[in-house]
Amino acid sequence: MTDTEATLTIGAFSRASRLSLKALRLYDDLGLLPPARVDEGTGYRYYTPSQLGTAHLIGLLRQLDLPLSEVRAVLDTPAQTRASQLTQLWARVEREHGRRRGVAQYLIEKLQGETDMTDHFDVQQRLVPAQRVATLTRRLYVADLTDFIGEAGGRLHALTGAQTAGATFVIYHGEVNADSDGPVEVCVPFTGSLTVPDDVTVREEPAHHEAYVTLTRAQFVFPDILRAYDATCEYAKAHGTPGELSPREVYPVAWDGLSDNDPAGDVAWPFVPRG
Repeated sequence: MTDTEATLTIGAFSRASRLSLKALRLYDDLGLLPPARVDEGTGYRYYTPSQLGTAHLIGLLRQLDLPLSEVRAVLDTPAQTRASQLTQLWARVEREHGRRRGVAQYLIEKLQGETDMTDHFDVQQRLVPAQRVATLTRRLYVADLTDFIGEAGGRLHALTGAQTAGATFVIYHGEVNADSDGPVEVCVPFTGSLTVPDDVTVREEPAHHEAYVTLTRAQFVFPDILRAYDATCEYAKAHGTPGELSPREVYPVAWDGLSDNDPAGDVAWPFVPRG
C-alpha cells in the first residue's frame, strides 16, 4: 500500500467486492486476502482498492467449488502462469465429476433392481499359484488413488527389475472413497531375493481361486468397474464362498499406447470353490 492510496473499511470493501464480511474474515484468517492494514487499537481491518482484483478472483474460484487449498495454489502462482495452474486443477475437477456421474448411474441401476451383473460380463475363474511379491501399502482416499497406484507400481518395478515375475496387481483391503481409506496394496511378483527399503514389504501371496473379468481400458472407469466387481462377487458366491483374500485388479500390460477398446486388465474376486 502506498502512502497516497485510499483505504476502505471492511464494510466498504465487502460492498465493493461483493464478498460477505464472514468470507473476508475467513480469507484473512487463512492468509488468502489479508487486509492492507489492521488498526492496533481497534482491530478494524482496512483494505485498498488494488485488492479488489484478488477478491474478485477468489470469488470466482469459489464459484467453481474449488477447495480453499486449491484457491491458495492459484493465488500463490505467478500471474502469468495462473491460467495453466487453473487448467490443471479444473481437469481434476472434471475427472472427479465423471467419477461421481458414473457412481450415480450405477446406484440408479441398483435401486431400479438391476442386480444380476453376471449378465453384463463373461466371468471366468482361474487358479492363481502362490507367488512372492514386493508390495507398497497405503491408506488413502479416492482422490489420491490413481497417483498412488502409478507411483507405487513404478517404484516396485524399478526395484524388482529383471526379477519381475508376473503382472502387477492392486489389492483393496477396504473400501476407498471420500470417507474410507482402504488400505490399498500394490503388488509386483518377483523371483529370487531383494534388498528393499523400509516402506516396501516382501511376502508370499497364497495360491487361490478367483473369479475374474477382463476389461478394456475404457471400462476401467465408473460405473463399468463397479459392475465388474459385482459380477465377480456374484460368481464367487454362486460357485463357492469368499475366502480371506480381498478383491483386486490385475494389470498384465502397460497402459501406454492402449486404445479404449484394448484389453487393459482384470477385476478379480478370490473365493474357495465348493467341493
